[in-house]
Amino acid sequence: MFEIKAKDGLGRLGMLKIGKRSVETPALMPVINPGKLTIEPSEMERLFGTQILITNSYIINSSERLRERALDKGVHSLLDFDGAIVTDSGSFQLMQYHDVDIPNSEIVDFQGRIGVDVATFLDIPTLPDVPYHKAKSDLMTTLERAREARELRQGYLNGTVQGSTYLRLRRMSARRMAELDFEIHPIGAVVPLLLQYRFKEVADIVLTAKRELSPAKPVHLFGAGHPMMLSLYVLLGCDLFDSAAYVLYARDNRYLTPYGTKKLEEMTYLPCCCPVCSAHTPQELLAMGNEERTRKLALHNLHVTYEEMKRIKQALHEGSLWDYVEMRVRAHPKLYFAYRSISRHRDLIALSDPLVKRTTEFYTGPETRSRPVFHTAMARATERLPGAACASHRVFGKVPAGLLHTYPFNVETDSEPTIGLSDEETVLQIADYQFGRGVGKKLFEGTRMSYSKSDRVRTIFLGDEVLATLRARDGLFILADEGQRRLHAILPYPKYRVKVDNEVAPYVVSHGDVFAKFVKDVDERLHSGEEVLVVNEQDELLGSGWLLLTPNEIPHFKRGIAVKTRRGAK
Repeated sequence: MFEIKAKDGLGRLGMLKIGKRSVETPALMPVINPGKLTIEPSEMERLFGTQILITNSYIINSSERLRERALDKGVHSLLDFDGAIVTDSGSFQLMQYHDVDIPNSEIVDFQGRIGVDVATFLDIPTLPDVPYHKAKSDLMTTLERAREARELRQGYLNGTVQGSTYLRLRRMSARRMAELDFEIHPIGAVVPLLLQYRFKEVADIVLTAKRELSPAKPVHLFGAGHPMMLSLYVLLGCDLFDSAAYVLYARDNRYLTPYGTKKLEEMTYLPCCCPVCSAHTPQELLAMGNEERTRKLALHNLHVTYEEMKRIKQALHEGSLWDYVEMRVRAHPKLYFAYRSISRHRDLIALSDPLVKRTTEFYTGPETRSRPVFHTAMARATERLPGAACASHRVFGKVPAGLLHTYPFNVETDSEPTIGLSDEETVLQIADYQFGRGVGKKLFEGTRMSYSKSDRVRTIFLGDEVLATLRARDGLFILADEGQRRLHAILPYPKYRVKVDNEVAPYVVSHGDVFAKFVKDVDERLHSGEEVLVVNEQDELLGSGWLLLTPNEIPHFKRGIAVKTRRGAK
């Protein structure tokens, strides 16, 4: 079961429940070779808080010693790891050596017998740029094996999306995997593309698959473990990343950073404050024996990768992932152009991207203008404020003047805009933009305003009662009790409504959040982040809050919050 805690773009800060084990996403899954441990999984758990890892069931099955121990004690005992364990099936070996000596049904059964948390069937990882007929033939075999595996295993199972570099096949594969109701969807056979820095093609593959996959299922991008690329693919909706790079690069004296890879022999300084880099110089590491140096570099590589994942999670929590990605993609031209290319998928990203976020957007260059939220907001302003007095904006062009301090029109640039409207006109424009054309006059009839220390409108009163507060961080209204009652009376059903099961109505009134599984209906024009009214099945007001999941996401989720309730109705 998967639930979302915060969002930005298609990226999700979430919680994945696998049996009794929980994994916060996005998550890094270190690749563990059970026959050659450079760093023990228990040490990873202690040093980095590792919650999930991935190992290879084919390797375990191929070694009599490992197989017997895994069958006797289980894979968690074999690896001495208490967290979630995902196993690959031998598909990587199939891609490398073009053959494995075990049937699909047998390897799926073996993974169940050794107690893995998430198993993988033996899919066919087709290399990039093969002829179309070869890619399609491989995909048909993969789909047959997927159906067989789904019948064999009731527990968590990866449904890997294949199709080589053919987007038509990738989309078909994703659609068929979604129909089979797998719990997690890896995007397979992209490692050769990543090694060739073909980041744009990987972005197209990911976004093509996302169009067909359920938003309630985590997506795992196979082989994408370099910290330089993590933020971009999190933004595009990938939740799980496996990394063998930490140890493979260490064996070759390669030093990972969030902005690329360095050769240890070419370094004078170690630009990191992890325990390894704080204690050693490049020259000291080079003087060590191969085994010790590999271990030290592997530890550094894990430190820097986990640190990057924490930065990404913080950006998701703040709603600043777009800003962070625009900074990170400048590490390499091909990452930068991959980022610029995703504007072709703006329609898909806009379906999930919150219309209101916790932090102000930053203008970092021409590519900032392509963010979906800017286009969604501008379309709404044009629709709801026709003929409004406008001001010139360096990012948006002509914008209704009253919205200049309202998210996302308050994007940080090198100048502070001047509104040039009366406070009364500004308040009405904001209300119409936020709740609908003509709502402002009805909502704020007979009211008065109070001001902040910086002389900006802060609170709207009806007599002595607070009607609404203009939130400083985004310039949008939060409704008080009388405000939500007025808006409910002004707007006909289903506008700005989230309708819930009568069974949970008392819980919402007492300020309880609305869980997705109890939502009966929702205004389809709403966006994530908006202020909404929560009503029962008779359209009686229960409260208000902000929408976390979008109308198209809510039906897919059986777990997690759909509306964060701000106040119950009195």
